[in-house]
Amino acid sequence: MQKLRIALATSLLVLAGARPASAQHLRGRLLDLASNEPIVAGLVTLMGADGTTLSTAVSDGEGAWMLALPGPGSYYVAARRVGYRPWVAGPLEVKRGDELTSVFHLERVPVTLDPVEVRAQATRRFLEFAGFYDRQRVDFGHYITPEDIDKRQAVRITDLLAGLPGVTLVPPANGNVGPLSVHLRGSNLSEGGLCRPRIFVDGLLYARGDSRPRRERGQAVERSPEAEMQRLDQGLSIDDIGHPSTIAAIEVYRSATQVPVQFGGASVETLCGVIVVWTRTGRARNRSPADSVPS
Repeated sequence: MQKLRIALATSLLVLAGARPASAQHLRGRLLDLASNEPIVAGLVTLMGADGTTLSTAVSDGEGAWMLALPGPGSYYVAARRVGYRPWVAGPLEVKRGDELTSVFHLERVPVTLDPVEVRAQATRRFLEFAGFYDRQRVDFGHYITPEDIDKRQAVRITDLLAGLPGVTLVPPANGNVGPLSVHLRGSNLSEGGLCRPRIFVDGLLYARGDSRPRRERGQAVERSPEAEMQRLDQGLSIDDIGHPSTIAAIEVYRSATQVPVQFGGASVETLCGVIVVWTRTGRARNRSPADSVPS
């Protein structure tokens, strides 16, 4: 009964001395409920009161993690890891200057998987239907197969992209521990610099990236719905899609000239390149290019 109360209780939150509001953090550890051992590579997410993801962190070898707090407000904190029951705590009221420490004890649950052979056959049929192997044979981009993913045993999706030519993984600008963003060396949009590619998940647009019509130097930026979408888009991370074990394959097109027509082709929207992620539980969308790539 005591274990059950611990498993269902809200995480322990301890006020740890005020710091400047500009450097507020929520930090702590992720532990196994039964053994009290650290949970490695668990995903901890900070969410706003409306459920919007604000930041994420991955627990290290000691189960430690740290999230940057935007400032005073009401937040929820979620923790999950394959093989454990997900947990959400909150609402957590944060005052200006608060520095909080939280310890999550997650309950281990059995993971039921289909036989490997059956799952592999289903994954291959899905990727064939999605056209993954046809595009791989044409060989315009870089293709990460299910076999590649199984061999890597990666902790995060960005680990699967590490080391690819033309791909740069960029840490958070404030230097905090958190999700990495993926940058490609795009076309003349960034004048030869790095920029964020468009990202598709199972054929649907996930992140618009930095590709957009270029402005003349000195031209004012209007506060339009387009500009607001661009700002919100910058908070998305490819690591938020899921654990690498849930990913079936990835396609990386490092320039607009490589991008297949169903993902926008060579256009102003793809100047920063395109990354396509296929999940093991997804369904390929059999849609026209005009439907698949909103303007």
